[in-house]
Amino acid sequence: MAKLNRGSWRRLRQIAEILARHGLLWIVDGVGLSRYLGLAGRFRAQTLPTVDSSWPERVRLVLAELGPTYVKLGQLASMRPDILPDALAQSLQHLQDDVPPFSPQEAQRIIEHAWGQSLTEVLREFDPVPLAAASIGQVHCGWLGNGQAVVIKVRRPGILQRAESDFHILRVLAQRAEKRSPWAKRNGLVSLVEELVATMREELDFTVEAQNTDAARKNLAGQGDVVVPAVMWDLTHADVLVLESLGGVKINDREGLAAMGIQGDELARRFIHSLYRQIFQAGFFHADPHPGNVHVDSEGRLIFLDWGIVGVLSPSMRTRSIQIVLGLVQGQSEMVAEALAAIGSASGQVERRLLVRDIDRLRRRYYEAHLKAFNLGQALGDLFKTAQRHQLRIPAEFMLLAKTAVLADGVVRSLDPEFSLVEMGKPLAAELLWTRLNPQNWVPATVAEAMKLGGHLANIPEEFERALRTLSRGEIRIVLEHQNIDRVLAHWAVLANRVAFSFLLGAILLGLAWVVHGSELDRMAGMPIGEYAFLAVMALVLWVLIGAAGRHKS
Repeated sequence: MAKLNRGSWRRLRQIAEILARHGLLWIVDGVGLSRYLGLAGRFRAQTLPTVDSSWPERVRLVLAELGPTYVKLGQLASMRPDILPDALAQSLQHLQDDVPPFSPQEAQRIIEHAWGQSLTEVLREFDPVPLAAASIGQVHCGWLGNGQAVVIKVRRPGILQRAESDFHILRVLAQRAEKRSPWAKRNGLVSLVEELVATMREELDFTVEAQNTDAARKNLAGQGDVVVPAVMWDLTHADVLVLESLGGVKINDREGLAAMGIQGDELARRFIHSLYRQIFQAGFFHADPHPGNVHVDSEGRLIFLDWGIVGVLSPSMRTRSIQIVLGLVQGQSEMVAEALAAIGSASGQVERRLLVRDIDRLRRRYYEAHLKAFNLGQALGDLFKTAQRHQLRIPAEFMLLAKTAVLADGVVRSLDPEFSLVEMGKPLAAELLWTRLNPQNWVPATVAEAMKLGGHLANIPEEFERALRTLSRGEIRIVLEHQNIDRVLAHWAVLANRVAFSFLLGAILLGLAWVVHGSELDRMAGMPIGEYAFLAVMALVLWVLIGAAGRHKS
């Protein structure tokens, strides 16, 4: 179990006091923070009911007050409605990166340290006013010496050290909570914290986002109506990311789109079609497609920005996801239940009949409703609750897919209120089915498995020889317990005789065939093949008969 060091005590006292001030003493006691609060802090604590309707909102306020690390972790945790209570997950979705920008002088210092040279040696111009500021970093505009416009993302100073300290504290608190709380133990709070920490570590390393952006640019190269900015690799480091600047307006900017003559309904369909291809064909998709991250240029092309959070689906996960979409589109609840059971890890016995019944009830409630009344977020939330009720835990990759679907639904409804992701899935059902059946998607995995099997088969002679050597040295002892052994041996004797008879019958038929067509074979080969073959078959028959007789005597 991880232990706290002295440097964590001040932070723990701060966490305990903020929780108490917001009336969350039951959390303070539940995770073992009481010793850091003291009598004065407990006396100043806001006295509220242990659990009331406002506690999720108060948790959100606590995370916002604790700073950027907890804000980002809260945002990531909101993607796990299958683990967190509904009210808390919904409250955390409203966490905002409401942090002030750091000074341009500090940004310049970080950039120059990463580049190993002054700003003026690389940039013709640098805009000191941030284009955007968030909990992890902020973005500035710049122009290279050749005049090319770029965007420069700079990591917030000191956040890496603060985050690692907070990660350590969160691990300890999660371990304590699992010892004290049945809910924390049942839902694997330690595993959830580790999952969130790993995701945030990747976001803190801008080279990971650069790699994601580069991979997305290659995957989407065949879609002429989709653009991803190029990475300036020679200027990109763990704390500085430099991308080409692509002009455009946000996808929900109605006035900007109207000025460019772009129709909202057509744009919504192209947007969803691109996401479908990313998810179900490439298995690599943008997991945060809110309007700030999806722009449209003057040519009507979609620009996907900020690839800090991506979803990666393995071929098997992709297949199950396609099953869920096809099952929803085609109204096949059993297909959806089968996919959920395969995707989720079961902590107990899953009653398939009851799972199908509950999914069918959800499908009738949402899928058969009028499109305007269809709430994808609520439908997915109910689906996850159903899975959880049947002791199925949905993996993080699928939760990212769900979050993407919720965000995409909000975007397309702002463009076309009559639009539905499920309705869009109907014409794409055949394409998704072909993706599932396409040999390019399943042949490589099959070949890999065949090669693995071939490797095992190739090792059989060596393993057999090793076993014989071991037997010859007398290092293996075989102990047989006489329990209905006569019946077992008799059964095997019958099987052996049947096999021998099959060999005998096949050999006789083969010999007769060679006799009948022996003249033709002799004429083709210029030698009496038929006679030789008949003699060989008769020898085989004789061998089978002798073997059967020997088994009968023994």
